[in-house]
Amino acid sequence: MKQQPQTKKKSARPDWRRIVTVLLALVMVLALVLPLLGSAFTLMARAASQSELQSQISGLKGDAADTKARKKELQDQLKAIENDKAKALERKQILDQQLAAIDAQVANTQSQIDTYVSLIAEQEVALADAQAKEAAAYERFCQRARAMEEAGTVSYWSVLFEAKDYTDLLDRLALVDEIMEYDNTVVDTLAAARQEVEETLAGLNESKAALDEQKAELDAQRAEQASKVKEAQALFDELKGQAAAAEALVAAEEAEEKKINNQIAQKQKELDRLIASQQITFTTGSGYHYPLPSSNTHITSYFGPRTHPITGKYNNHTGIDIAAPGGTTITAVQGGVVTISAYAPSSYGNYVVVSHGNGMTTLYAHMSSRAVSEGQVVSQGQTLGYVGMTGSATGNHLHLELRINGVRQDPRSMFPGVNFY
Repeated sequence: MKQQPQTKKKSARPDWRRIVTVLLALVMVLALVLPLLGSAFTLMARAASQSELQSQISGLKGDAADTKARKKELQDQLKAIENDKAKALERKQILDQQLAAIDAQVANTQSQIDTYVSLIAEQEVALADAQAKEAAAYERFCQRARAMEEAGTVSYWSVLFEAKDYTDLLDRLALVDEIMEYDNTVVDTLAAARQEVEETLAGLNESKAALDEQKAELDAQRAEQASKVKEAQALFDELKGQAAAAEALVAAEEAEEKKINNQIAQKQKELDRLIASQQITFTTGSGYHYPLPSSNTHITSYFGPRTHPITGKYNNHTGIDIAAPGGTTITAVQGGVVTISAYAPSSYGNYVVVSHGNGMTTLYAHMSSRAVSEGQVVSQGQTLGYVGMTGSATGNHLHLELRINGVRQDPRSMFPGVNFY
């Protein structure tokens, strides 16, 4: 009778120690794992974002290859007729198409640059997270090493050999197993964290190298664009002296302007809807900002009836032409949304249309190059492009148009304080 309580007490003790041992081991493992779970989910989301950006870059590179092939095809066509004076108008049309292809290349390369910038930003954040994760893993490793040092050089075997009985041996074996598993997890986590840092850093360096490559490509494309514009302008000047060719140039200009006007009306309607529903928001700014430096106020062609500079015949001018040196910065009259940013070879050349809401739009034409893309929200005074003479132009100037509810008006009405001459 006296031995029964002792037996129960002895059997209950190992069970309690086993529970405590397992709980302690779990606490150690959870202390290692739980801090990593939140960052793991964050890294998964960031990896998906980086994958999407990489996919965008791949798509842009495919488009770039198609455009490059189109350019070669046009160059072969141009070479076949380059010495045929009778086909000067056809040469101009091919040159215009080449300029459009180069413009598409420039836009594509700029998109790749913008995407690489976004990707690099994502990778830099991922690298910082990976480095923080590595530092935390290393700190846990050091803590474990210090704990082992403070405990002395006691081997796992000596812990087992000190067991008082079989039950105690099982308890000690469970404890040793949990500690060994924890130690292995600490080491594995540190190794994995360091590998993640190395891989993320390698990806970041690769993206930075690709970005530098695209920037160099963009510089080369812009140089090619400038050369091609010069070639097209020389041919344009040649054609102006031929009556039949000049008539054809003006007819193409008018047809293209009509098409663009319809596009503006259609896109304006959709943008007004998005602005009204606040799906697109912007600030117009105060009053009307003059789009050129204050020293450039000489108008070479006014709004309304005029003599066409190419044909010498009467026609109607849809805006005002303000003389300015090539490369002069053109800025937005008000804040708004870029409705169109494109190249029209027979009329506006490089041009940008900005919607300011309430049915008002402004158009800036004959730019040497554009600095904004379609759908972009711009602020008042923001750079839209640079003065040039692309398209149907006889010299460097800004062609500025103002539309109110689709009806063209004299742009000078926006600048009552400017002394035009």
